[in-house]
Amino acid sequence: MVTFSSDSPQCVRSVNWRERLRAAVDASGRTQNAIAVSAGVTPETLSRVLSGIHVHPAFDTVVRITHALGENVGTLLDEPAFLLDAEQRAELRRVLGYLAAAVRLSPAIDALSSANAVAQRAADVPRSYYLRGARLVFQAIGDSMIEAGIVDGDLLFVIPTRDLREAAKHVVVCRVAGITLAKELELHAGRIRLLSRNERYTAIYVDEDDLHLIGTVAGRLGSIDS
Repeated sequence: MVTFSSDSPQCVRSVNWRERLRAAVDASGRTQNAIAVSAGVTPETLSRVLSGIHVHPAFDTVVRITHALGENVGTLLDEPAFLLDAEQRAELRRVLGYLAAAVRLSPAIDALSSANAVAQRAADVPRSYYLRGARLVFQAIGDSMIEAGIVDGDLLFVIPTRDLREAAKHVVVCRVAGITLAKELELHAGRIRLLSRNERYTAIYVDEDDLHLIGTVAGRLGSIDS
């Protein structure tokens, strides 16, 4: 296809797939022999495909050569959804990896999912939980802890503690970035993770200085409204 510029009578020639393939070979900095070995074709076959002697090479051959160059066939055919070349895709993956790591390491960003617990001062702690040390009551919100048996509206009876090691592997109520959460607390290799018990929710990574531990959950009851 030939396109014309609105500012100039000159035409812009489109680049065909073979020219893109040759450009990818040149940009790779590798020898044709090395590319042929990676593609599982003979150097002669690669040379014929690049030169045009193979006017209609087997599609599988072109695919293997393209993949050996770290490119994809969509880019080769100039499909709109595949406009990035291998180097650009690698850079994009690097940037996305950096952003993902930044999100994982930022408790403020991770915890900006809405609170899933709220203080409930109107409810009393049942005697059985009081004897175990529970002094605080929170009400669960949402379904992030459903696999731990905690559902929306449940009352959580909490034993106050600030000891992270004592709270490890327990469901806790804590505050991160000003948001109150009921999560399972895990300590591993010097890191703190707050785990939901619903596969729809990802873990929250926090630093000790950013975590305000309120206490461990001793038990639960259905909401006072249910």
